[in-house]
Amino acid sequence: MYLEDAICEALETIEQLRGKVYPAEALKNATAPFIFYVQHNDDDREDLDGVTGLCSGLFEVDVVVNSYTQLLQLTKDVKSALRGMQGCMFGDLFIERVSVHAASPDLKEREVNLYRRMLELRINYQYEEVIQ
Repeated sequence: MYLEDAICEALETIEQLRGKVYPAEALKNATAPFIFYVQHNDDDREDLDGVTGLCSGLFEVDVVVNSYTQLLQLTKDVKSALRGMQGCMFGDLFIERVSVHAASPDLKEREVNLYRRMLELRINYQYEEVIQ
């Protein structure tokens, strides 16, 4: 399984987001509430002996909703779902560590009358064949 698939699977456990988690380029005609994500980085971690098998992915995850109250609640649910990935297997992918932080001030997208909160998501993970 790919890391992006695991993130979508975790987020789509939230009823309002079923079928509404998109990579940034798939946003056309999305209706709020929805999530879009952009991967900024994906690195293999190394130590003095070389590659460790542990990888680190960095994502921007944007929560988009109709009202500020909804933004507060859905962001709380999103953070909980993402943090709940820690220690879990998704197919052959083991999630070692998850950190989620606000990455910018909340925004009111006036052109479309929607609210948006950007989160920074860092996930440390490895594939099962590396764990064994």
